[in-house]
Amino acid sequence: MLFHFFSKGRAALPALFLCFCSVVVYAQTDDPVSDAEYYARKFKDDDVMCLSSKRYFTFDKGKNSLNDKVVVIQEDGEYQFLGLRKFAGLMFYEFYNKFIELKSFKRYDRIAGKYIAVDRVGVDRSVTDDNIFFDDSRIKYFPIRFNNKGALVKVNVRKEYNDGRFLTRLFFHSSYPIGEQVFEFKVPDWLTVDFKQMNFEGHKVDVQQQKKGGYTYYTFKMNNIPAYKSEYRRLGRAYSDPHIVLQIRSFKAKGEQINGFDKVDDVYAWNNRMYLMAGNETSSLKPQLAKITQQAKTDEEKIKAIYYWVQDNIRYIAYEDGYSGYIPASAQDVLAKKYGDCKGMANLLTEFLKLAGYDARFSWIGTRQLPYPQSLPALCVNNHAITALYFKGKTYFLDATEDYGPFGEDAFRLQGKEVMVSNGESFDIVPVPDMKAEDSKLQTKASFSLDGNNLKGPVTVTLTGNQRTGFHQRYHDLPSTEKEDFLSEYLEFGSSDIQVKQVKTSDLNDRDKTVELKGQVQVGNSVHEINKDYYVSIDFFPKSLERFIPDEKRIEGYDLGESILFDDEISLTIGPNQSFSDLPEPVNINQEGYSFKGEYTVNGNVLSLRKTLHIKNPMIRKSDFANWKQFIHSLRDFNQNLIRVVNK
Repeated sequence: MLFHFFSKGRAALPALFLCFCSVVVYAQTDDPVSDAEYYARKFKDDDVMCLSSKRYFTFDKGKNSLNDKVVVIQEDGEYQFLGLRKFAGLMFYEFYNKFIELKSFKRYDRIAGKYIAVDRVGVDRSVTDDNIFFDDSRIKYFPIRFNNKGALVKVNVRKEYNDGRFLTRLFFHSSYPIGEQVFEFKVPDWLTVDFKQMNFEGHKVDVQQQKKGGYTYYTFKMNNIPAYKSEYRRLGRAYSDPHIVLQIRSFKAKGEQINGFDKVDDVYAWNNRMYLMAGNETSSLKPQLAKITQQAKTDEEKIKAIYYWVQDNIRYIAYEDGYSGYIPASAQDVLAKKYGDCKGMANLLTEFLKLAGYDARFSWIGTRQLPYPQSLPALCVNNHAITALYFKGKTYFLDATEDYGPFGEDAFRLQGKEVMVSNGESFDIVPVPDMKAEDSKLQTKASFSLDGNNLKGPVTVTLTGNQRTGFHQRYHDLPSTEKEDFLSEYLEFGSSDIQVKQVKTSDLNDRDKTVELKGQVQVGNSVHEINKDYYVSIDFFPKSLERFIPDEKRIEGYDLGESILFDDEISLTIGPNQSFSDLPEPVNINQEGYSFKGEYTVNGNVLSLRKTLHIKNPMIRKSDFANWKQFIHSLRDFNQNLIRVVNK
């Protein structure tokens, strides 16, 4: 079976990854060396830990740069780090940008039982310093080195959020183990705040609430948290790790009740305000629109021409620069510069379609990277912008950043997600439908015959739906010198024992057409002669699948990145004086999120193998590892079957 796992990446900010917590609590002693001995045994793979991470949040009234009355938030953090080895190191860093001001960043070394302030200031630099990703985010960090087990370092941080809406999520885990993680919020009576508890189930999080003098104190505490370890295709932390989504609902200022994000309507009002600030002037788009559509005869041809032109001619460049991270670049600016982020590209596509006479709407969506519904009033719900098109009674979701994405097909990262569609003062919440499995498939057909100790014959690979789109994205991104090898690899089943010749393809410049690859292959090391009988393998286990077999150290589940349907038909023709013996039993496994069916049949001197692998849900949870491992091993066992060819 031929497997290809492709996912189109986009530039993103660095993130702290998280993992599971333990509930065993160890009381810190006055002897740092004893503490280091204990935690070194507990966190065997770590050289440094954070004994305590305490983050305190206070709220005040203020104004943002748009002159809105808002809630401002001050965060005071104190972090105490402990060296668990004689020589150890840590990079402690803080991010800030135009919405988050880093007021103070100080380090203290513990010397002779006292914390002494270090004169050095942290290293300050841009998070992204090239010309591909425009970003206002900066990072300040201390390289911390420990020369002795039990050495202690403290870091104090003060940050200010100039608009409370930009403090969206707080995760308990970090890139280092934490003995005690504390979030405390001092909420004044004039402010209404919600703390949405995400993924708390299965984790011991102590939650307390206390009313005192005009304030309500909310405290969230978690102990003995292991560090995140980088893992291949790790399930996104928002799906698995405990965190808090902060919702500023409303506040009072001089007797006036001011809404923050109390309801979804408030989120839309803010999103739509940012959208309208783009300042589109569409008259300059008309000449280019006329050129794009001059050959189109039907409405569908016009829509495709516009959609594909934006995909092919506007370069995607992520842009996060203050409010420009939320305000789309104007349509005329994106057209003139020939680049934009998702908001700018969606804006240009929407305006082109509206000018051409179609009902197109700028829309916001959270990709499958985020588990949040549109009903949650918070900025973290959406991370992408697209165009919704209402055409002939059907809603189309057009993603201008999806290179080679055909009209009428949705990228997998959008499927099943809710879209917030603009409609003037109101909005619609519309779900993106899931694509049917049979509409997005990789099919392999091969007809082999025996040639001595080798197999040879024609192979055809056919790709539809998202499989086809992923192929185009990879193929067209390659330099011309590498494209031939890329095509050959598709017909070689990922095996070094296969050689392919005479490769032919369908029209690879037409994204609407099914991709078809054909070639003549010869397979070595698949035929073994014993006592004049042949033992033959015509099943090819995908090596890429080996990466998804978890071992005992695997911390979190997998995200395969796409729904998968692979359909294989492989035949072997033998001579008239030969016959098949000892056919393997058929296999039929049907789990809730994935299934496999494999069967050998014989018709005269032709042996046929039919296999179907369908992974409906690409998120493999850790709780399902036992079933998943058994499933993968069943596939591999089926693959290891040898067919006996007997000479009559």
